[in-house]
Amino acid sequence: MADSRLPNVFSPLDIRGMRLKNRLVMPAMGNRYPSFYSSVTERMCRYYAEAARGGVGLIIVQFTCVAPEGRGGAFFAGLWDDSFIPGFRRLVADIHGGGAAAAVQLAHAGASANSGVIQTRPVGPSAIALRGGEMPRPLSTADVQRTVEQFAQAARRARDAGFDAVEVHAAHGYLLNQFISPLWNHRDDQYGGSTENRARILVEIVHRSRELLGAGFPIIVRLCVNEFLPDGIDVEEGCKIARLVESAGADLLDITGGIGETFARSVPATFSPPYGSLVPLAAAVKEIVKIPVVAVGKLQKPEIVEAIIASGKADLVALGRALIADPHWPNKAAGGRWEEIRPCVGCNSPECHGRTAKNMDMACLVNPTVGRENLYVESSVSAPKKILVVGGGASGIEAAGAAARRGHHVFLYEESDALGGQIPLAAAPPHKDELYSYLAYLKKTIELSGVQVRLNARVDLSTVKELAPHVVVIATGSTATVPRIPVRGANVVTAREIVGERFEAGTTVVVVGGGDVGCETAEYLAVRGRQVTILELLPDIANELIWFRKQTLVQRLMEHRVEVLTNSQLVSVDGRIVSYRRGGIVNRIEGVDTVVMATGATAENRLGKELIEAGFEVRMAGDCVAPGNLGQAVRQGFEAGITIE
Repeated sequence: MADSRLPNVFSPLDIRGMRLKNRLVMPAMGNRYPSFYSSVTERMCRYYAEAARGGVGLIIVQFTCVAPEGRGGAFFAGLWDDSFIPGFRRLVADIHGGGAAAAVQLAHAGASANSGVIQTRPVGPSAIALRGGEMPRPLSTADVQRTVEQFAQAARRARDAGFDAVEVHAAHGYLLNQFISPLWNHRDDQYGGSTENRARILVEIVHRSRELLGAGFPIIVRLCVNEFLPDGIDVEEGCKIARLVESAGADLLDITGGIGETFARSVPATFSPPYGSLVPLAAAVKEIVKIPVVAVGKLQKPEIVEAIIASGKADLVALGRALIADPHWPNKAAGGRWEEIRPCVGCNSPECHGRTAKNMDMACLVNPTVGRENLYVESSVSAPKKILVVGGGASGIEAAGAAARRGHHVFLYEESDALGGQIPLAAAPPHKDELYSYLAYLKKTIELSGVQVRLNARVDLSTVKELAPHVVVIATGSTATVPRIPVRGANVVTAREIVGERFEAGTTVVVVGGGDVGCETAEYLAVRGRQVTILELLPDIANELIWFRKQTLVQRLMEHRVEVLTNSQLVSVDGRIVSYRRGGIVNRIEGVDTVVMATGATAENRLGKELIEAGFEVRMAGDCVAPGNLGQAVRQGFEAGITIE
């Protein structure tokens, strides 16, 4: 029995013969798990099999190219040839084996493709380059009709591979979105001009696919109904296109918004509007079509998902990043174990939605096993050991929990009076509240795992000798680094002291360091009425962030009138005067009340070294190895705990 609070979420739905056991969808998300030659891999199969076992009703397999020149990048799946069918057949079997229905997203990158990958010039509806892209070759009328056939034949191959449905990708700035958008389509043939003409290629793809697939096979269309740009598709025109697609024979509309230039709206992050910022798009379409509609966009709380379906704003809800963070979200929600759902923190970090720009395989800041489902199996150990974990931050908690779940007797010692390490500090700046949810989840996992927690417990060599553990995991974190410069009679503090509220800054503040920590600390101070200047040694700020996260952060800094000085090296602090060198010239900022150092961190690993010298079996994880981001700490902690035999 599903949780009684979620009657609509866990009700079945039939779509042209495809039976869905619930209203939860795993949308198509690229992950770079296919091979370099665009074929299905073992890693890809295991990733989707785990999602299926987690209880989701429908899995839509990632962007799959209908033509070699349509690849969105290296390591994109392909279905432009019958030779791909056997690999997908195995993938479908794994998804079905986990209890989910399977669809595949058919797509063509168009002008967003890279000639270095596809070995030819990208194509598009018109000779208009996308943001940061190459100038495409406009498709001729005959080329367009050939593209229609490529989509339809890929749909036929998907059916032959055993998929339950196909999804035609007409969103997020790829080829079909380029055709339907007045921004990129300036054609004067039957595929350009009016809304009907611009949508003609999409309508013809649905028609031709239906001819090949027959009457009993569902066709889904992922549709951008608002590009969030002047003169682009707006909701009114998006709804008109949705009606055209419905009339063409589509069975389900997967409604989204945003393209490359407005991608921050497509994948709302922790800094974005509240949950469900894209739901109004689905609701608008739902009012004017008769076929089911999928809502998307940072929807991860069970009660919100239920409310969307119960209100009639959508028939299904896509859980994208939420299922990366926790593929077992559906089963946990159905079982009433909401507190055990590992929450997506909306980071859009390089591990997640920054992966393609950074050429990284998909990973997750909070889920250490995604993409590595075959590497770590939580089997019980035959001979449990006594394990001491020193440090109660994310890395230490992950290590303790992983070891305890395998049956070890685990003691977690934390020097302060609370678990969490640097998580509360990271959560303190504006728009980072989701990290508190993750901290609550970590505390719940420790509670359920049976780990014995000791707070206000300082650990030294004598403590370890007295406890006599078989293995010690050191997760003691890092300390803030302060550059060695002349300082006299000034209030110089660290970013950790500011956001941890251990020091209150004065009215005029200089933040030294323009990385993500420095920028977030500057915003933290600016929203509290401080006049803030950032000094950054490099030519740009926030280089750790993916471009669309950086874009929004910089915009907010500008709104709060934060002054940014790049290529600037701190020279000295003398009372209320901060001197810095820029372009070979020493300049001064006068009247400074507080100088905040956001200049990195140093690993705190003294205890680990002592214990190794004393002969203990020691594993180190997180910042005490080398300061990094939360994802690195989580993965290292998990690996340290799960591999103890």
